[in-house]
Amino acid sequence: MDAGAPRRDFGLADALAAILREQPQARILVIGAGERTVAGGAVYTDVAFGKHVSCIADAHDLPFEAASFDACVACAVLEHVLDPYRCVDEIRRVLRPGGYVYAETPFMQPVHMREYDFTRFTHLGHRRLFRHFAELRSGTTAGTGVSAGQMLRYALAALSDRPGPRRWLKLAGLLAAWPLRWLDYAVHAKRGNYDAASGFYFFGRLQGEPLSDQELLRGFRGSVC
Repeated sequence: MDAGAPRRDFGLADALAAILREQPQARILVIGAGERTVAGGAVYTDVAFGKHVSCIADAHDLPFEAASFDACVACAVLEHVLDPYRCVDEIRRVLRPGGYVYAETPFMQPVHMREYDFTRFTHLGHRRLFRHFAELRSGTTAGTGVSAGQMLRYALAALSDRPGPRRWLKLAGLLAAWPLRWLDYAVHAKRGNYDAASGFYFFGRLQGEPLSDQELLRGFRGSVC
């Protein structure tokens, strides 16, 4: 929906580098690939054909044998599926023991892709989604500055349903919202950034026992207020 976040400390490239350092020949599954490329030898799947897509697949029922991959990537995907928990169970199924997952999912973002947009996750909600994985890293993909700008843009655009005025309102929203994204530099390290971040990432490794809900709650990172 927007240009890259002005401030983040970890992303897909970092996760892939960590995976390939440990397993240079890792077999990587990309779900909802679109135009994304990640590494040589990766298997790209999506629900529609794309430039690099080699397999049309529904993430609810992946057409691969169990323990087929060393890592799985799902960026800006899980908000668009009807049952994200079932999709993550499928990710677990196709990963080998100790396999990696890297996911990016929205929190404070307006609807995108029209009717094919269903779900948002808080930081703890996202962590629980991946409760069968040991956390290696997690954090914000974009912070409250980006989310504030997104909301301002959509608030202005909502003033009219007519295509002509709406185009001008969207342009005004883009211009007005652009400075807000740079607030991310100021709030990036603050706990309150987790309360209204635009989205979150999770990088983890498949483990035997799931994270308990008691342990989950101890991982809260938001504001103390």
